Amino acid sequence: MCLSLFLGLVFAVGCEGLHVQGPPDPLVAQLGDTVLLPCFSQNSLPLEDLQVEWRRTDSLVITFQQGETRPELQSESFQGRVHFFPDEISKGNFSILINHLVKKDAGIYRCKVNTGQDSGETEVELKDIEYLVVKGANHPISASVGEEVILNCSVDFHVPATEIEEVSWKRTDPEIPILLYQDNEVLSDYSHESYQGRVEFFHSEISKGNFSLKLKDIKMEDKGEFMCEVHVGHLSAHTFVVLQSLGFSVFHILILVLCVVALLLAVGLCIPIFILLRKKATSGKAMKMHASLVLFPNICMCAAFILWSTEGYLTEIVTCSTVSIIRPLMLLKTFPYLNRLPKRLTKAVKTLAVPVYHSVIILAACSLFSGQISQVQTANNHILTVMVVLGGICFIIAAVLAGCAFQMHSAVVLQLCNAALLGFILSNQSTENFEYSIQIPSVLAPMILGNMMVLSLQRHYFQGKPFKRSHIVLSSVILTLISVTEVSLYVLISITTMNITTAWILPFEVLIQVIAWLSVLCMLRCTCSRQGCCSQQRGIGYLCCTVLAATLTIAFGTVCIHYISMHMKNKKDCGGYMALTALIHVLAATSFFKHPKDLPDFLHILIYMFGAVVLNIVNSMALAAELCLKAGNGVRAVEDLRVIILPFETVFASGWLTLQVYHVWIRIRHRITQNFEDQTEREPQVLPEMDILTASELKPSDPSEDDPLS
Repeated sequence: MCLSLFLGLVFAVGCEGLHVQGPPDPLVAQLGDTVLLPCFSQNSLPLEDLQVEWRRTDSLVITFQQGETRPELQSESFQGRVHFFPDEISKGNFSILINHLVKKDAGIYRCKVNTGQDSGETEVELKDIEYLVVKGANHPISASVGEEVILNCSVDFHVPATEIEEVSWKRTDPEIPILLYQDNEVLSDYSHESYQGRVEFFHSEISKGNFSLKLKDIKMEDKGEFMCEVHVGHLSAHTFVVLQSLGFSVFHILILVLCVVALLLAVGLCIPIFILLRKKATSGKAMKMHASLVLFPNICMCAAFILWSTEGYLTEIVTCSTVSIIRPLMLLKTFPYLNRLPKRLTKAVKTLAVPVYHSVIILAACSLFSGQISQVQTANNHILTVMVVLGGICFIIAAVLAGCAFQMHSAVVLQLCNAALLGFILSNQSTENFEYSIQIPSVLAPMILGNMMVLSLQRHYFQGKPFKRSHIVLSSVILTLISVTEVSLYVLISITTMNITTAWILPFEVLIQVIAWLSVLCMLRCTCSRQGCCSQQRGIGYLCCTVLAATLTIAFGTVCIHYISMHMKNKKDCGGYMALTALIHVLAATSFFKHPKDLPDFLHILIYMFGAVVLNIVNSMALAAELCLKAGNGVRAVEDLRVIILPFETVFASGWLTLQVYHVWIRIRHRITQNFEDQTEREPQVLPEMDILTASELKPSDPSEDDPLS
């Protein structure tokens, strides 16, 4: 019956009088199996003078002559394995059956029929002879994000499941391990982290050779080609399943809606707010519009980034959502009419905005590593604990110092937080990174303390401001905190490595730092009772300290970024951490300055509008574009959204830092000009006799002008 059905699907080729037919497509068979090679004529033929000959290249497969099969004419490789259907030959069926297929049986077979008067022939191609046949889906599979789907993979029934040594599911581009069946056991640890808990076999179907995969909670990056590979002995075979046409989930639609709302609010309020700022309007309606621009777009983007957790990385989501929700604090700091707000709020924003903004971002970044502390090796575990304690102390100290108007010390403490975060990132499970436990404090600590000492000399020695006990105590506490940390790390490393010379540089640095600070103290205390150097020397020293402090600050940030790039260059979140490092270092540098009183209106408005409007436009467009591109391609266009969000945030903070530097320069220039004018006015008083002479000549009788100094 199967033969008759198959014969009905073939087409005729052959000679003019005798039409011999064969299959339209190449045949595929399995190693050791039996295959039917069709060859027939639609008309019945008499057996007299009928000759049927099957050949493969130069080998004679089988021959029918004089009404019978002639096995003695067969090639040796086909003897005993090839048979006609004797009862069917007279009906025009010349098909043959080949048993126990071997690899060499593959090729093109010719069936030639000769009746004495007419002849015809056809070809049959036996393309592949496989022992192991794996079948998958015949067409691409469609699904929606968040649903579950079954990816088909089955092994041919004649291969017992007990003989199957290994079945593995993988993504092909990029190659990602999904699930492994090996030695009659499912190994879930084989799965990539992005598929853990989302894939499983049908255990009851494995004995039937069914290794179909259930993929749950589909994500956009699941779009693409999957491969099921089966190994039996020295043989292997595979099949592919394509997952495409992924639709948006409810969360994705909400993300797009929030991005559109944030974009419309930012663009819609941009021009009205700019006009109000140019008119210097401070009415209640104007303030409400400012509040709407500052709050609502950022709240929408924070919610959108939280919903992005279904597709994004944890570090990316936490950082971007934190930056969005805390940004209104920095916008208040840069608000052109901050002084119109309640006095307590104004004072709190001026002193605490930057330290709190900086600390919240670092706390969010550190929270991502808190779960790893108990999993790392013993040595790095202790080091991480020291860094956590140091970071927590620094956050509190920075806020207190900022509230007490100790900008320099607050900024130095924030730099300590940056160093702690760097150590927190680099100290992980890998033993090869143990060297960073020594390098980070030995390189960064001298920069931080050097900056503090240079700024102390600038403020108290060259600028002449009082050097009070509070300054001595605060600076000494910071020095002690850093020194104790370095000594603690030295002790921990020495105990762990059983070698006291491994981290010898740390106690040596502590000694040098203490000597340097005592020298600075002596210089400052010795100049308290006398005027010190002349004004020209003070000006040169002040300028040198400014350049040196700026150089140390830039070098500090550059070294931190260098460590990140070198240590994480092969990791997907390297760019994100580099962008985060740049932002927190700009914020730490911003804390060195007091809130400026007078700024150019246009530049001030420009910085404020950039933070309130441009940042939300960039954030909303970047997130929406990433979502749409990932839905279309199945892969992310940008590996980490932080490389887009945080650099623009850094530009905003850098713009405010530039305005602060500009304000300080204007004050210094004004002071220098005023001092020069004062000295010019006092120059005639150096020679009083000239004034007396001039006065006596002009008005000798006016007693009130006898003394020009009066």
